[in-house]
Amino acid sequence: MDSVVVVIDMQTKLLNVMSDKNLVADSVKFLKIANELGLKIIATQQYKKGLGDSDEQILNLINSKIFDKLEFSAFNSIKDEILGYKSVILIGVEAHICVYQTALDLIKNGFSVTLIDECIGSRDPQNKVLAYLNLKEAKVKSIEMVAFELLQSATHPSFKAISNLIK
Repeated sequence: MDSVVVVIDMQTKLLNVMSDKNLVADSVKFLKIANELGLKIIATQQYKKGLGDSDEQILNLINSKIFDKLEFSAFNSIKDEILGYKSVILIGVEAHICVYQTALDLIKNGFSVTLIDECIGSRDPQNKVLAYLNLKEAKVKSIEMVAFELLQSATHPSFKAISNLIK
């Protein structure tokens, strides 16, 4: 696989103020799919001293490194870890700050960026809309779109497991 999943700042204190109350459940669903497909999943935590730990359900599905950061863009923190990948799938918060700035830096550095809509959050939904409008080079897709793109066929060994996760 040439895709890596990056989970941006899914910390409990931030998640508690997001407008989309299904954000964690949807993110857990997507991360289970990513794990089933063997994708590398890394995560970042913004200003851990003030914002605390990542959500435990999310944390349990990270299969690689977790990076603490102070910059809004995660790029400088993760760049060495994502070398060799062509595509980055982003989920996390907040859409218009850390996700947005990370996506911009990834695109500037030649990565293809996909945002999983159900797994991206903001306190104010309008800020999420604005982030998408300004990230014209990124692809915004649903969990199912990405899952079935990665599967490519019903003959894939993970098809049944992923179909059950999506139901």
